[in-house]
Amino acid sequence: MWFFVVFPDSARASQVAERFDKATHQVLRYPSGRPMLIARTHPAQIVTAEAGPLRGAVIGCSSATEDELRHGLDRAGDVRDLDTFAHRLAGSFHLVATDGDRLRVQGSASGLRRVFHAVVDGVTIASDRADVLADLGEFGFNEVTLALRLLQTLPHPLREEPLWRGVTPVEPERYLLLADGSSRTVPWWRRPEPVLSLAEGATAFRTALEAAVSVRTRDGGRVYCDLSGGLDSTPLCYLAAQGPAEILAVTGYNDDPGGGEDLLWARRALPSMPQVRHTTHSTDDMPQFFDGMVDFTVRLDEPTQAYLASPRVEHIVREAAGRGARLCVNGLGGDHLLQGRPVWDHTIFRRHPWLGWRRARTYGLLMGRPMTPVVRELLTAESYRRWFRRMAGDMRFGRGERSPVTLEWDFPIKLPRWLTRHAITLISRRVAEVAEEVVPLGPDRARHDELNVVRGGTNLVRGAQQFAASLGVPYEAPFFDDRVVEAAFAVRHEERATPMEFKPLMKAAMRNALPADFLSRTTKTNGTTQGVRGLRDHWPYLRDLCAQSLLVELDILDMTALADSLRPEQMRAEDYFLDTTLNTVVFLRTHNRHARREGERRDAVT
Repeated sequence: MWFFVVFPDSARASQVAERFDKATHQVLRYPSGRPMLIARTHPAQIVTAEAGPLRGAVIGCSSATEDELRHGLDRAGDVRDLDTFAHRLAGSFHLVATDGDRLRVQGSASGLRRVFHAVVDGVTIASDRADVLADLGEFGFNEVTLALRLLQTLPHPLREEPLWRGVTPVEPERYLLLADGSSRTVPWWRRPEPVLSLAEGATAFRTALEAAVSVRTRDGGRVYCDLSGGLDSTPLCYLAAQGPAEILAVTGYNDDPGGGEDLLWARRALPSMPQVRHTTHSTDDMPQFFDGMVDFTVRLDEPTQAYLASPRVEHIVREAAGRGARLCVNGLGGDHLLQGRPVWDHTIFRRHPWLGWRRARTYGLLMGRPMTPVVRELLTAESYRRWFRRMAGDMRFGRGERSPVTLEWDFPIKLPRWLTRHAITLISRRVAEVAEEVVPLGPDRARHDELNVVRGGTNLVRGAQQFAASLGVPYEAPFFDDRVVEAAFAVRHEERATPMEFKPLMKAAMRNALPADFLSRTTKTNGTTQGVRGLRDHWPYLRDLCAQSLLVELDILDMTALADSLRPEQMRAEDYFLDTTLNTVVFLRTHNRHARREGERRDAVT
């Protein structure tokens, strides 16, 4: 497990720090000699420096060097003045710094690098992992949050509900500031205004992406890159090939309908990167989705789709390590940044009515939606709070299919059919409470939606990274770097994505680099067929896994309803409610606190 814990400069905090075996961790100390930071991470992904009374660390894959960090600390003079330095760095990282009086702990605005804090033995400490703090404080699960995690859609801020009582997440756009025995959060992220044209934005986006890839390849060695032939992984692979690292690019294929399409498109792009070593493999030779979940023992700190993908992530990471790769680069996050959603047209319509209407009508025709609800949604100016309250009062059972795409703030809140009456009561009460104070992630629907989508995507990648860390290999997703996200967000919504062209921003950014016939791609493949097949083949043991879950003991999961709702002969389409249920079941299984003795709990931390 890779993680870090941050402590204030006090004798009591030092006593908490004594629970860690410092011989196996990297320690950054205050001038007093007490530990400020205890970290266990990849040795190439931590940079530390001192400048007078200031000392700090950048943890993760970043452009920071020791000299650059020292200079940044020296220029700031106060940890509250490190915003400019943080915005200047490329990569995905945490920033931890102290000036003697204050302690700053910061993650990433995308939500990929999280910060949590808790009071343990009377001292506020922070970590990048909620479960580490939960173990230190011996905190119990919040059963309301566990019930919420079974929902298919969690509109903001329900995704931020703490899983453990006593452990509090920090909003990604804020950092934690500890001073004078108290704690507060401070905003640090400056979100760009969407004012750039496609041409201007493409140049800035290409520059940000080049920097993001460079921090992964600048140390040379061998780097394993996913090359799916899509407009996400292929540009990353191309940019990686421009650096000093040896690039091993891998493309998967299978015999499903369309299963060879990725390989076809990858081969169209390969002439532009002759220095890349390219290999292929059949995804049919990889573990199935849902395979091995009963044997999953790696602890992640929240339920995530990474559980379903973990057998394949393990296969990829072990193959990469076996071929001498020092890290893996993937294209996860490209869809979240580059594919717009119809809800953006609600915002565009208010600035450019004719353009917004044409886009909304086109999306409606492509999705087979009647024009009447499209027009009604386009004209409605409902606030986020009012929308949330309406959703809170209209929760109902769903069948597990994806909700239809609309121009509303988010998808409606639907309940899985196997929730108990007790769980429904817990959820209803909490959603009603949240509805009274809810605030959107942006000033309009487009800016709320784009950030909400990004943070939903980082949940999967963060879990995959935690899993890959157990194998000792960084699993990098450059599209979720803050500088890359900012570069995409700076482009006008009507130009970043359109209903008539697939990922125009990426195509513009990579024009004259990747072949023109490759950039004409208008499709992408997915693993739905393989997911359905895996679910059907593994359903008996998955059902038993659910039956043994703490969710049943807590009267959240009704096993009779679950067994009646899902039968192998019905599994012709993926049930997204089952995904979230299984994610939570496996999460709880790996955190089975009732089955651990006190000493074993300590071992899990230290």
